[in-house]
Amino acid sequence: MDISFIIIELALMIFLIIAAGLPQKRADNRWRLIYAAPTFLALTLAVFGGFEVYHVGIYVAAALQIACLFLSVNEVRKKQILAVISAVMIVANLAFVTFSKDIHRVPYLADFEKGYETMKEHYVLTEEKGIDWDALYAKYEPMFREIDKTQDHVENYKAWQQFTGEFYDGHVGYRGKSDALMLDDFCKAYGNDYGLSLVRLSTGEFAAVNVEGYENSYSIMSDEHDSMGFFMVKDDFRPADAEANRLTLKNAGIKNGTIITKWNGKPIDEYFSEVNYYMSQYPVRENEEFYLPIYVAGIGKDMRYGETVVPGEDAADSKSGDGSDSVAVDGTGSVAVDITYLDENGEEKTISAPSLGVYSPRMFDTMCKIDDGVNITNLEWQEKTEDTYMIRISQMIYDQETYEGTDYTEMTDDLREKILALKEAGVKNIVFDLRKNGGGSPFFVEGIACLFAPKGEHISYYSAVINEETGTFERGEDGKYKMGVPMTYEGEDLWHDGNVILLVNAETVSAGDDMTYMMGDYPNVKVMGFTSTNSSCQAVTEIPLEAGGLSFSAVPNMFPDGEVAIDTFTDHVGRTPFDEKIPMDQEAINAIFDRGEDYLMDYAVDSF
Repeated sequence: MDISFIIIELALMIFLIIAAGLPQKRADNRWRLIYAAPTFLALTLAVFGGFEVYHVGIYVAAALQIACLFLSVNEVRKKQILAVISAVMIVANLAFVTFSKDIHRVPYLADFEKGYETMKEHYVLTEEKGIDWDALYAKYEPMFREIDKTQDHVENYKAWQQFTGEFYDGHVGYRGKSDALMLDDFCKAYGNDYGLSLVRLSTGEFAAVNVEGYENSYSIMSDEHDSMGFFMVKDDFRPADAEANRLTLKNAGIKNGTIITKWNGKPIDEYFSEVNYYMSQYPVRENEEFYLPIYVAGIGKDMRYGETVVPGEDAADSKSGDGSDSVAVDGTGSVAVDITYLDENGEEKTISAPSLGVYSPRMFDTMCKIDDGVNITNLEWQEKTEDTYMIRISQMIYDQETYEGTDYTEMTDDLREKILALKEAGVKNIVFDLRKNGGGSPFFVEGIACLFAPKGEHISYYSAVINEETGTFERGEDGKYKMGVPMTYEGEDLWHDGNVILLVNAETVSAGDDMTYMMGDYPNVKVMGFTSTNSSCQAVTEIPLEAGGLSFSAVPNMFPDGEVAIDTFTDHVGRTPFDEKIPMDQEAINAIFDRGEDYLMDYAVDSF
């Protein structure tokens, strides 16, 4: 907006220089109005976009043209001189805006101070999560102070990911204001791509997955697996020799499911303590441990977690950390990792795998393959077998109008009709696909849960009592929040003789947690997945910052016994029902990463 505003004002001045003599040829007092145009534009932008002190020169240049309203038709020369003076002032202001470092500085430290102070006052799980605000400030204020000096937006992203991760709360998160910068942050924050991701098997071993060169794996050569649009930028981060090296692992015999015993000569779990931030939040410790190996796969030889070498950039500038470590790179910006694995004869071998670019696209694709639900419309049904149907619920939203209210009667009526029709047709089993459910309205959840709940009244949550003067929620002498009004619903028990599976994962968050909590304890409902749900339940608010926005839990929900609902406490143990942890084994790897199958859905359907 800054540059476009300046260019428009400059164009107006050039026009006024040319148009100064027009009233002599076509006499009309309305010509005078064109001299008010620069001021009108400046005032409009100042009112709707905010007054910008760095545009003072342009405001003065625009106001100078008001003098031309009082000049006669014959004073052409004076009008042109004033327009030239204004144009020069605008050009000078443009140069100032372009080259002044102070104008373009982002207040990273001020953002942290604002976010910290707001959360300290209004975050509702301080006691439950054991948050030590003074310790957090002492740890992160120096980090953001240094970032404020260096103006490094990638380090700002990493620092916020670390800070928000301290809360073990899926509702605490940071997002940058610029999508382009966020993509750059993501590309440079998770290390380099060595051609594979890692998972921990249920046996405790670690296996290669999403290996470069295999048909259903992510490939650096195509864009079909790039859900976040990495294909637009990933080539910018690719070493010159990446294409020649892309089959290094496949040629060595490493495939999806190959057991990896060491990473740069160390057991993989020895790296876990180095992974200090994630792409998502994992409040449940067991879920966190499930995803940790995926992050380890981006750590290069003699590099720390998050250090990312980008070809064409100086090594010290393109990696994470304090810059004290040097990373040896060749002319293409290549780095490598030593991977020790078991060959087909069960013998250990080690191969040096070169970087194929940045790791984040493969990492993200691996998580999508593991976490994504069925890719169909929200609330759409699918027949899986003659007696089993599934319904996809990717978010707890029916339509925008309903989402802003509490009445989900239309949705409930539609579902009731469908459920009764399935029952009449002899269908006995329903799978609710809640994987990667981003949440939404708790009233949506009640609108579904009521159809399956045992008959009678059910209480989902109690609200908390708010102090209107302070804007905070009151706790009693026992340290628990004072309980307000309960949310209730009436059960209809329409599926009394049938079976239900809730298919969940760590990306089943917020209202997804609500649905798992509400329905998970019904007698005919089973909850299963590779991991339990996210365990984050409180209502959320977001505060705008100069460089982004910070969200956090701001309104507590309570169980009938007065405990805060669902969220993990200091033990980081999940508190939603979870009946069966589906094993991550060779069968799962082959189905997901070799054959491209929805292994979890098939497992759930077969389990009936």
